[in-house]
Amino acid sequence: MRTALFLAATAAFLTPATAGAQAALRVQPLSVDVASPSQATAITLQNNGNEAISLQMRVFEWSQADGQDQLTPTTEVVASPPVAKIAPGSSYTVRIARTAGAVAAGSEASYRLWIDELPPATERRNEGAQVAVRMRFDLPVFFHGADTSPKLSWNARKADGALVLDATNSGSRHARIEGLQLREGDDVVSFGNGLNGYVLANSTRRWTAPAGSATALEGGSATVVTGIGDDESRQAIALAD
Repeated sequence: MRTALFLAATAAFLTPATAGAQAALRVQPLSVDVASPSQATAITLQNNGNEAISLQMRVFEWSQADGQDQLTPTTEVVASPPVAKIAPGSSYTVRIARTAGAVAAGSEASYRLWIDELPPATERRNEGAQVAVRMRFDLPVFFHGADTSPKLSWNARKADGALVLDATNSGSRHARIEGLQLREGDDVVSFGNGLNGYVLANSTRRWTAPAGSATALEGGSATVVTGIGDDESRQAIALAD
């Protein structure tokens, strides 16, 4: 049986494992998007610190179930090499390749790449089998065929004093969501500034505003607002109780 990891909604690509951690590692780019017939690309890791850093790379198949992200270990996409040690001031290239063949036209395959900075070997030995991660970069990885595009529809409801917002993507390509809000006149409920996450192709993604947020919108309709600046889009929806 495959082991699955269920992740709560997160907008950050960079996750500090300890409070106040200083990131010496720089990753470029912060997302990977490969169009068929290509089946591989590369990312660059740069150590801007004063000490060598040890890294491990892991790839997960990325799907969405019950409105939440689900990650499953996979060998369909590999990071090569899977481990690296980078000297101070040095750069390192990691190849990302899909071994399952090119993605068909009109479809997209989604993955997440975890790049973990590990503590020194002496600390890992002291911890036994439990290895702490100093810093984690969590990158979206997409392989897509020709003729793909997202197609979103929204549904909002009140539940136990909170607002629950679902986005269903009936299209063949992921949708990137940022600046997500529900508005009713001058009243606004925000689901977080900046990047809110992704709605994968043929999937549903759910966001829940804090408890008590439902009282901010009293009517039976609202407007979903996504995007920032010139990329802002609006869609009127019914607000179910």
